[in-house]
Amino acid sequence: MTKRSRPELNPGQLREMAERAVSALPPEGADSDQLRYWHEMQVNQIELDLQQEALAELRSERDEADTMHQRYAALYDQAPAGYLSLNHDGVIVRANLAACELVQCDRDALIGKRFEQFVAPQAQAGLRRFLSYVGESGARAVMEAPLFDGQTADGASTLRRVHIEANLDEASATCRMILTDIGSADLRDAVRLRAMRVLDSINEGVLVCDVDHNIVSVNHAFTTLTGYPVEEALGRNPRFLGRRENHPPGYFADAMRQLRTAGRWAGDVFNSRQDGTPYTAHMSLTVIRDDNGAISYFIGVFSDVTAQREVEAAQLRWSQELDARVAARTVELSESREQLRKLAAHQEQIKEEERKRIARDIHDELGQNLLALRIDMSMLSARTAGRQGLLHQRVNAALENVDATIRSVRGIMNELRPPVLDLGLAAALEWQAAEFRKRSGLACGLTLPDEAACATLHSNVATTLFRAVQEALSNVRRHALASRVDIVLAVADGRLTLSIADDGVGMAPEAASRAGIHSFGLIGMAQRVAALGGTLDIDYARQAQGGKGCRLTLGFDL
Repeated sequence: MTKRSRPELNPGQLREMAERAVSALPPEGADSDQLRYWHEMQVNQIELDLQQEALAELRSERDEADTMHQRYAALYDQAPAGYLSLNHDGVIVRANLAACELVQCDRDALIGKRFEQFVAPQAQAGLRRFLSYVGESGARAVMEAPLFDGQTADGASTLRRVHIEANLDEASATCRMILTDIGSADLRDAVRLRAMRVLDSINEGVLVCDVDHNIVSVNHAFTTLTGYPVEEALGRNPRFLGRRENHPPGYFADAMRQLRTAGRWAGDVFNSRQDGTPYTAHMSLTVIRDDNGAISYFIGVFSDVTAQREVEAAQLRWSQELDARVAARTVELSESREQLRKLAAHQEQIKEEERKRIARDIHDELGQNLLALRIDMSMLSARTAGRQGLLHQRVNAALENVDATIRSVRGIMNELRPPVLDLGLAAALEWQAAEFRKRSGLACGLTLPDEAACATLHSNVATTLFRAVQEALSNVRRHALASRVDIVLAVADGRLTLSIADDGVGMAPEAASRAGIHSFGLIGMAQRVAALGGTLDIDYARQAQGGKGCRLTLGFDL
């Protein structure tokens, strides 16, 4: 931190300050001559003290300036980059140690020499133009130049390339230069050779283009993939490799636009080898920019993906063909399923009609004959009563058999198609619930809507619902170990639902799934419901009752 310097005082200012300091002292008892003499001595003493203090501050500031100068000089000398200062004639007036090392010359010998003499002859004219531009414009400028840095064993000069950055110091009218070592020509050649060996060792083709899109370098894989030798590729635009007519319009314009804005691009290009063989290459392009952000090179890396793209195209064709086959098969299966559904509905309708016909035939033929037989047997029983005891007993026994046969026939007719179905679904369900209570001894609750709600129900739907109740009650009686069954028929929002729920043991989902596959009763029920556009839902473990019992729910839109 720099101390604030005291302003320099002239003798008049020092005496004025001293007199102000003396006037602040209280007067003592003395005559005027003594007081004047004392006053003069005090003023001189104070002037001397102020001068000593000012000299001390000046010495401190000088020491601090010397320290800062030494520190700056040390930093200047020890900087890793070379620093030079040239006068308007290009003569070196100042240099640091790094600059001396770059030109292989002591500082004492370097000062006073023209910088141009350390530059290779082929670059001296360019250096003169460079220095003239900096001196006239005062602008910062950069260039590269080869410097002499020694001699080989046979006396030949060796060169080291440096990056030069220069600007004008207007205060001293000198050109200040910063020299950055880029490396010797041999070192650069070794690095370049090592880089080319690395590029030649990879399987992908590599090409480097300048800003005019002309090829300046390729690797060995480039020749292997394209068939073009290096000498035939250098200096040419990469367009000679491609088949531009096989690309969409604007393909390469879009690629170059993205390359210049984003700095990279990747995609497939369709090329031809030297022998005319077409192939597909996957190309990755990258830009190399200089210190000012301008594009200096384009680098392309590509590989032959012809076989891969052919496999992908074949896979795509197979996938599309498989999708088409699956779609066609799905349509066939859907049509077959629809046909099976219609067939099942038709068979169910035929079966119901056949049941109805058989029940009617039994009623009309067998029923009438049994009724006539019973009438005759009743008349015979009346005539033999009291006169022919043994015959009367046999007639009564035969009459009981006839009555039993009539009951059996009536039961068969009801199983085939209860006549009560002709009275409507509600009446049929009431009859079925009563029959279930009588045959099973289980409680059976039945909840029905108003009669008007089922008035428009189609006969096929009514029959399907009735048969579903029959099948469900039969399963409850045989498997559920239930004590109660509830049947609820409801109509709401234009939809009719029928649910049959028991409080039995229910069934685990896995077992229910296996049982459902082999339960032809449930399969038939589901097919009949689906054929009429309804839905069937089976809850094997009723969640509402903690997993107890089973519930079947059928739904139809009215």
